[in-house]
Amino acid sequence: MDRFVAMSVFRKVVEHESFTLAARQLGMSVGTVSKYLSWLEVHLGTSLLARTTRRLNVTEAGRNYYVECVRLLDDLDEVERSAALLQTLPRGLLKVRAPVSLDYAGFGHMVGEFLRQFPAVKVEMTLNDRFADLDEEGFDVALALGSNQKYTHHPTHATRAIARMTRTLAASPAYLSEHREPSSPPELKQHDCLVYDRGPAPDEWHFSDAKTERMVHVGGSFRSNNSQVLKDALLEGCGVGMLPTFMIADELRRGRLVPVMPRWTPASRTLYAIYPRPRHSSPKVREFVEFVAARFDDDARWRLDR
Repeated sequence: MDRFVAMSVFRKVVEHESFTLAARQLGMSVGTVSKYLSWLEVHLGTSLLARTTRRLNVTEAGRNYYVECVRLLDDLDEVERSAALLQTLPRGLLKVRAPVSLDYAGFGHMVGEFLRQFPAVKVEMTLNDRFADLDEEGFDVALALGSNQKYTHHPTHATRAIARMTRTLAASPAYLSEHREPSSPPELKQHDCLVYDRGPAPDEWHFSDAKTERMVHVGGSFRSNNSQVLKDALLEGCGVGMLPTFMIADELRRGRLVPVMPRWTPASRTLYAIYPRPRHSSPKVREFVEFVAARFDDDARWRLDR
């Protein structure tokens, strides 16, 4: 028989001074309670209870054993409560992968706020623009821009859209001084286009105006899977590029970059959080995803419904 169950049965019998009341509280039959007590006495080699037709007396050995049972069972309850608490409070190391461009969206400030709210968590952040396999590389959460079949069709990973991010087509004044500025998507074929080399069709650029949508195949002398590198090349006058608006907002404001084809709006991209499905994820992962989603939603620039 289970020793701890037997100890619990003995405790209830002593506290209620009744087999019947103890059985009722424990959801057992009186016969089962009697079997546990008999087994415990045989296991200990001593009598714990003196049974008479009128009352139930606890022997001296029984009184001493009862005190120890209460201490051990209460300690066990506390250990189990502590273990359950660990499963509900965010704590430990959280490994996050995010695109390089998020550095320009104030993502570091979001993480700092998260750490202040959950001081038992430590974050290890990796910024890069390549595909990250959570299982192989040990990340707890990956943030990714755009749609990626490797993420959205994974059997054990959940994908959640958390922000909408606009893009701007831009070039440097130096580039535009030497090249005629395009006025419509087809004219981009005559330009050196800096291509962000990720996703299923990086050479296809999509635009829309008030009436229609257009797609154009672009190409040029430079492409990269890193958005920061493309931004640097854009500033050097290497061509026309399409980057997240927040990433080049300061350069647009200062005139170091100029919007191109302002009548045509580049297709926006969605920021996704990829993480283990809820039944497999830990509190630190769940809280981080909820926190980041809420912070992006608080800012009108990022809302998914805009």
